[in-house]
Amino acid sequence: MSKTIFLIPGFTTQMTDTRYQWLVLYLQSKKYTVHAVPITWKNRTVTQNAEEFLNYFNSKKVKNSYVLGFSYGAVIALVTANITDPKKLILCSLSPDFKEDTKTMPDWIRKYLGVRRFTDNSTRSAVILAKSLKAETLILYGEREGINYPQLKKRCEETARLAENSKLIVVKDAPHDISFTAYQQAIKKVI
Repeated sequence: MSKTIFLIPGFTTQMTDTRYQWLVLYLQSKKYTVHAVPITWKNRTVTQNAEEFLNYFNSKKVKNSYVLGFSYGAVIALVTANITDPKKLILCSLSPDFKEDTKTMPDWIRKYLGVRRFTDNSTRSAVILAKSLKAETLILYGEREGINYPQLKKRCEETARLAENSKLIVVKDAPHDISFTAYQQAIKKVI
């Protein structure tokens, strides 16, 4: 019996990018039906990206699926989790793009995101989403990325602590790169 997984890429990328090809091939070798979710990043907010994912997800009419998101894709996966009701939710390098994170967001990130995305981030609470999460959830982040991006580390750890059925995995030496060898091995271990 084939399992189905939806893969949501990180900000400004698509699942067809080189950094994700190992994941697609690995999942296919494990007999998963892989749905590489196309996301329109340009001039869109996470709320709009979440709606885009839900439309794609609903068009596939699949039950008991898995959902994996990386970085901004993990934000989309978390925001939509109680609607998609995945068998397992895998949040890789969950970006700190929630109401709680806007207070400490550095100016360079605010500028990079732009006013619309920053304002949109202020509309959703990571704490409320984590506490209401029903799906079995795995949260991964890289040890080096946690050092370089302490707010990302905090967001991942807090989400894991607040979500009822979750497990946190810190990937030794890994940067913010899902194709990094140790990150690949950690994902392969949990899927």
